[in-house]
Amino acid sequence: MIAARHQQRRVHSPSSMPISYSLDPRSGWMLTRADGLVTFHEVIAHLDVEQRNRDLHRAELVDARGATTDLTANEVRRLVQRAAEMLRGVDIGPTAIVTTNDVVFGMARMYGMLAESVGVNAEAFRDMQSATSWLRRFEAQDE
Repeated sequence: MIAARHQQRRVHSPSSMPISYSLDPRSGWMLTRADGLVTFHEVIAHLDVEQRNRDLHRAELVDARGATTDLTANEVRRLVQRAAEMLRGVDIGPTAIVTTNDVVFGMARMYGMLAESVGVNAEAFRDMQSATSWLRRFEAQDE
């Protein structure tokens, strides 16, 4: 099974539903899973782990189909500020966020639009196939 070969790196959140990620050995992508209520502090904790593990440069596929959020527009702006600060030290790979929740989708779209202005590529998707295709476009650009 492919998932068994992934290197697990987990962020334990204050709630019972963590954000976790593994590294896909073939693509080098971070495969992130978010379930339950995802808060601002959980997203920050996830970014802290990515930064500490030196994985920020990797493309990231976020499966948030099981997630909801209570993020506010102001918190999304703060996440963009955090991304801009991190970008000063390292390139940040593209991030595709897949969700079926309308609020998560809206906040992810807002993040993507604002993050573009600081040089971060992030996009919201409703299905994994579209997200994967979008991330593969960045691989083609790197070749």
